[in-house]
Amino acid sequence: MKLHNYILLLFLKSISLTFLLVSGTFANEVKNSATVFMYHKFGVSKYPSTSVTIDQLNSHIEELTKEKYTIKSLDFIIDTIRNDGDLPENTIGISVDDADKSFLEVGWPLFKKNNIPVTLFVTTGTIANNQKYINWDQIRKLKEEGVVIGAHSHTHAHMPDISIEEVRNEIETSNKIFLKELGEIPTLFAFPYGETTDEIIKLVKEYKFKAAFGQHSGIINETSNMYYLPRFSLNERYGEIDRVKFAASSKGLGVYDFIPQNPTIKQNPPFIGFSLLDDKKARSLDCFVFDSKGQVDREIYKFNERIEIRLARELSPGRSRMNCTVKDGEGNWRWFGHQFYF
Repeated sequence: MKLHNYILLLFLKSISLTFLLVSGTFANEVKNSATVFMYHKFGVSKYPSTSVTIDQLNSHIEELTKEKYTIKSLDFIIDTIRNDGDLPENTIGISVDDADKSFLEVGWPLFKKNNIPVTLFVTTGTIANNQKYINWDQIRKLKEEGVVIGAHSHTHAHMPDISIEEVRNEIETSNKIFLKELGEIPTLFAFPYGETTDEIIKLVKEYKFKAAFGQHSGIINETSNMYYLPRFSLNERYGEIDRVKFAASSKGLGVYDFIPQNPTIKQNPPFIGFSLLDDKKARSLDCFVFDSKGQVDREIYKFNERIEIRLARELSPGRSRMNCTVKDGEGNWRWFGHQFYF
């Protein structure tokens, strides 16, 4: 590269960085944080991996309706962050996947009684003529009572394992059914099993969903990928009140330039890297990676604001997750999470 071209490139980069600093994108830390919880079933003891007990649910509601928290709809959370607004302290969002009948019979009456907004992600194909799920008349009634309806595909397929045209058909079929049954297409999408690819994310954007959710732990903030947002999954094993309290009071961690960009990894073990808005947090940041075999040994390398993670072995087939946490100067835990699929 010629010298004058190199100098011009450095100049343009400096202008770009200055703009980001002035605009607040690279402030010392994120200004907004929101914890979103995800439920599936309520009081269905046959499925403890996807259900919470009624006692657990009551304890969650008792805690989250305390004054120190503010429960907002997912739409409010997303719109506030997109419009550079200010979320209340300890903002909480509630979502429910799959439209199991126990939501209608157990979950919603308790949420409604306590004025808690809920987004219900509906899989249009699985609820058809299935007594285990809510029917369209009931969904329309829930919508009238304030439940926001989100999209959750048509057949609840493992989307990375089917062709992109099949994914497109999943979305189009689901959208047509929503339009017929509800008169409108949802604006929020949740990936079945939290699994996706960068190509599927582009498709979700193409269909004008304003945000999409995974199933990995983490706190939403203005550096989050709005088409791969984290949610804390709650069930009998991971629904104890101490975990809910910890997640609900945690804050967002400013992360950018995350690699690998594709949540469905092509290289195994993946080379993991990201940068922190506040490079001082790098010193005490810790990250853990888990798959079906348990915790994966790793080495963490820190280069000012840049974090790189090398895994000692390949990840097991299926879903695996990474959680990174650090305590800030005010004693708050800040949390970033990511899910990999292979």
